[in-house]
Amino acid sequence: MDIGRQYLSYLAAIAITLSPLGSVWRTSALAQTRPNADSDLEITDSKTKADQLFQTGLEQFRTGLFEAALETYKQVLAIRRELDDKAGIAQTLNNMGDVYSDRAQYSQALDVLQQALALNRELGDSVGTSETLNLIGFVYRRQKKYSEALELHEEALQQAETAGDRRFVGESLHNLGAVYTSQGQFDRALNFYERAMAIREEVGDSRDIGRTLNNMGAVYFNQGNYDRALEIYQEALAIRKEIGDRAGVARLLNNIAFLYRQKGDNSQALKFFEEAISTLENIADNQSLGRIYNVIAELYREQTQPAKALEAYEKAFQAALKAEDRTGQISALDYLADAYYRGGDLVKAKDAYERALAIYQELEDRPAEGKILSGLGKVYALLGDEEKAREFLLEALSINREDTDPTVLASTLNNLGVVYNSLGEYSIALNYYKQALNQLQNLDDEAAVAVAYKGMGDGLYQLRQYPQALENYELAWGSFKELEDSQSLGNLYTNMAEVLESLEKKNLAIAFHKQALNLRQEIANPIDESQKEENTKINRSLAGLLLEENRLAEAQEVLESIKIQEIEGYLGTVRGNNENAVASVRLLPVEAQIFEGDTTKNLFNLELEENDLKATNSEAFNNFQEKLQRLPGSVVLYPLILEDRLELVLFTAKGTAVRKSVEVTEEELKRAIANFRLVVASRVGDAEGPAEELYNWLIKPIENELRDEGAETIIYLSDRQLRYIPLGALYDGDRWLVERFNINNIAAASLSEFDAKSKASPRVLAAGLTAGDYNFQIGDREVSLIATTGELVANLAELIPGTNILLDEEFTPEGMVNNLSDRNILHLDTPVALVTGEEGNGKPEDSFILFANGERLTLQDMAKWSLPNLDLVVLSAAETNLGGDMGNGEEIVTLGYQMQQAGVGAIITSLWRVDEEAAGEFLTTFYSVLQEGKSTAEALRETQITMISKDGRLGRSPYYWAQFVLMGNGF
Repeated sequence: MDIGRQYLSYLAAIAITLSPLGSVWRTSALAQTRPNADSDLEITDSKTKADQLFQTGLEQFRTGLFEAALETYKQVLAIRRELDDKAGIAQTLNNMGDVYSDRAQYSQALDVLQQALALNRELGDSVGTSETLNLIGFVYRRQKKYSEALELHEEALQQAETAGDRRFVGESLHNLGAVYTSQGQFDRALNFYERAMAIREEVGDSRDIGRTLNNMGAVYFNQGNYDRALEIYQEALAIRKEIGDRAGVARLLNNIAFLYRQKGDNSQALKFFEEAISTLENIADNQSLGRIYNVIAELYREQTQPAKALEAYEKAFQAALKAEDRTGQISALDYLADAYYRGGDLVKAKDAYERALAIYQELEDRPAEGKILSGLGKVYALLGDEEKAREFLLEALSINREDTDPTVLASTLNNLGVVYNSLGEYSIALNYYKQALNQLQNLDDEAAVAVAYKGMGDGLYQLRQYPQALENYELAWGSFKELEDSQSLGNLYTNMAEVLESLEKKNLAIAFHKQALNLRQEIANPIDESQKEENTKINRSLAGLLLEENRLAEAQEVLESIKIQEIEGYLGTVRGNNENAVASVRLLPVEAQIFEGDTTKNLFNLELEENDLKATNSEAFNNFQEKLQRLPGSVVLYPLILEDRLELVLFTAKGTAVRKSVEVTEEELKRAIANFRLVVASRVGDAEGPAEELYNWLIKPIENELRDEGAETIIYLSDRQLRYIPLGALYDGDRWLVERFNINNIAAASLSEFDAKSKASPRVLAAGLTAGDYNFQIGDREVSLIATTGELVANLAELIPGTNILLDEEFTPEGMVNNLSDRNILHLDTPVALVTGEEGNGKPEDSFILFANGERLTLQDMAKWSLPNLDLVVLSAAETNLGGDMGNGEEIVTLGYQMQQAGVGAIITSLWRVDEEAAGEFLTTFYSVLQEGKSTAEALRETQITMISKDGRLGRSPYYWAQFVLMGNGF
């Protein structure tokens, strides 16, 4: 924010001419050397106490404890008033004024200093009068009231000369030099400093010599004579070191750092800043620490190192907080508030804005208060509290209209536009944006102009005034391009795509969705939750548009991206077959031309030629087709659930592709899936009706293509809630789907191998838990898991010779891995919980395999597994949708993905648990078929058909035969 930048500029160019980073030495030196008016009187207990407290106050002030120092001085003042010690009272008031001045509480400072001045005049104390006049002059100088300051320092000089006090003559000359420095009259300033130096050397006070040398160095600094400034700084530094003045040493180191910074030697600047910090930490001078950290932070900002800048500002604020240094606090807070806001940490941003607001209100700094209120308003808007946001922004507006800074007023008007758009009051929002643009007409604030035009576009879009919305978006586009603001451009391109789609310019909308995703991918690393959701939304919109325009090869690439990003967002990373599994979205040459150059296009009149949109297939799509051609009789099915419809995309081994759009809303489909899941995962109830309803949406639209292709295997990439139901249990009114096709689920085509595996004889490790009930708190609910009986493991040992068994206490993750060296099948008959985001916290740590003693191996932990020899893992006691609240199924697809990345060829997992008798019969049949040399997919299908043909309960309901699904390479 502007206040912070102004403060740093002040610190670098002006405050350096004083005692940079505080006035402790001026005050403490003067206060301690003042004559004691009662020195020839008997020292009473009260006077002794007052003197001791006074020294305590000095020490507190030196270490930056301003509030404590002020309270101590107030105690001293009360005692000295009781003693009627007028000289002591004046001395105490002087020091109190210095505390107020350092805290930028100028009205309080002037009040106590005027009281001190009146006492010194009453006492006829010319030296005391000179001291107080210098202090008042310092306050006026801080307020930039230079003429008043000059008058006071000149009178202070006269008083000191009258008293014949050479030290205070030198002090007054020194302060006159400081005023002229502040006014930029450097030659006059040097003249006064040189006169002060002559007296300082005559008096022989090394500390004061060092102060004047420091300020002379600052004059040369401001004149650009850096070599002379450095020479004088080094001379002053030597004096500070000689007298053991560590605080003074730190301040000189700081000034030398400033000099190197001005010369552009940032490495040397940082070296001296860090040396100054080390010194200041040793003397606990938190005020100076805070201010140096503020300057270091500004240096990092200039170097475009936002993370380091943020860290330095946080340190600056903490130090300033300890020192009760409000100037240092607001310098840090002004940056931190905006940085947290830009970074999406709204809670921290709100806290920073509120802290700054309290300080500005106390200082009665109305313009700064207006800026902070505006910032608070935009934070509350993002937090979803539009009413609170509006309240703050309207209050800010009333202040900003009084302020002469049109940039601040325009920002507040823009923020009000954002809030009224959020409230759905679009006409009011448009009015505020127009007012903002009026303020910005003669200002060089491209960012604010862009925000206003984009906001107007947002409101006009909601009012369905699409041509006008597009016009304003294009104006914003030009500004954001000039600013090279990738984040804002990414958001703008999404909005422009939506408008273009509403204008039936769908191919243009596709181009803008693509570019939005590419920009968002560049800037969002790591991806936060809100960014993940927005990227998912854009990806799905893009895929839907590509399908509408029958651009199926490009659609397949985007569908793959959706699958991969779901896993990536869930796990935090994806280790794909390619080093960069999630690549940029491919722009066609005609699309890329739209975004090239500095100028924007007239999109309303721009048309893309059909011939230019005939894409050459990408390497990724060609690889996908080559994989599929290795599996004759196989098809790949991508369902895509959109808000208003279901899209089906079918790719065949012959190289053909077809898209079907089904008129069913997302809510209707979710209800049907939930109903089917409830029935199919239950022992009772008729599953055929719900299964047929879903069949009519998912399979019937592509029946002809499946028949014409001669399809035998459906490679299925399920979407969202569809992951909770087995595709093979859909019903066409006569037969279950598994009776017609092998069903092979995969996470993503680009992450999977399609090569048929050699059929090796099963070498099984069968492991599990046979005792105990286990309860776990996941999210807001308790999950109960029951161990198995172990009968299935025993049956496997009988069925498959050489089967190894690992049960109960021996069943640990380490024990399991150590027993797999010569195995190609791992069967886990142990509870497995796959927990949805709605049931848990939506994290891979919530889903797990249960081992001995209740140890959990989570989906996150599986990333450490290496199981390269395993062709198959079977999880016979896994459960999904434990609480009945379906998520998007990331936990299910991630289980398959993590197993695949560990080296496993395929996995078979249950979606719900059935009684062990039924599960045992199913799996005995499965392993028997597998031993005949069938593929995993074939063995699973044959087992399910066998179960369907049985009489009685096992054949009637898919509950007993549809619970197992195959994921990975089952070919």
